[in-house]
Amino acid sequence: MRKARPTVAIVIPCYEQKRFLAGAIESAIRQRSRPAEIIVVDDGSTEDVSGVVARYPDVRLIRQENRGLASARNCGLRAAGADKIIFLDADDRLFPRAVAVGLGCFAKNPDAAFVYGAFEEVRGSKVARRFCRVTSHRDLVLHNWIGMIATVMFDRAKLLGEGGFDETLGMTEDWDAYLRLSRRFPFAAHNNKVAQYVRHESNMSNSVADLKHWIDVVRDKEWERGLDGEGQRAWHDGEELWRETLEGTSKTPPTLASRAIRKAVRLAGLARKG
Repeated sequence: MRKARPTVAIVIPCYEQKRFLAGAIESAIRQRSRPAEIIVVDDGSTEDVSGVVARYPDVRLIRQENRGLASARNCGLRAAGADKIIFLDADDRLFPRAVAVGLGCFAKNPDAAFVYGAFEEVRGSKVARRFCRVTSHRDLVLHNWIGMIATVMFDRAKLLGEGGFDETLGMTEDWDAYLRLSRRFPFAAHNNKVAQYVRHESNMSNSVADLKHWIDVVRDKEWERGLDGEGQRAWHDGEELWRETLEGTSKTPPTLASRAIRKAVRLAGLARKG
């Protein structure tokens, strides 16, 4: 008897992003492998997003008081019933094969806590493909190579078992989740482009000072959890790498960030693929 195909939920947290929401929902609906659930979590927006969601009868809307992105993701995580789960920010988009290729990667890596792929970053007229294949917890201690949470498909039970996303974190809660999960479980990567990230004036990650603070918080948490010798070396190498990466994000064109990433590949002994 053939095993049933795993089900997938797509959770879309939304806070003051009504103007983007329809595009995110439609990118979820248009998946070639249809998700079992699409859930929008309104994180206490002052805008009424119910009219947008009402256009899509199969999309579920959950409202909560404003508690932050990690809380909104956890709300969707708890509400979903599917086997696997994707978190899509309201201003991002999935490409049509995102669900299918994520499930395909899980089929080859059934014990994985998560799998991830490539994404497209749009900065004005410039479009770049982003992907770096990593395989170990040590690699993720060095840097958040995954870069965009919408490229990730999680095993929902494993993420729930690890407590979901840390709601004390104002940013970088995705990286913290990858670090915690990869301590206990394998993960895998595929080089298919599955999501699009568009830089605009209201992106949370545009705040370099805030981002640096929360990166430092996650790094400190990871150190306190305990690291072996290789992990400690990666942690120390990561300090310089993150500094150079953040310096690069504040400059145009972003050549310093690109150089920092290439340097990180050398530090980690990794080969960029994709």
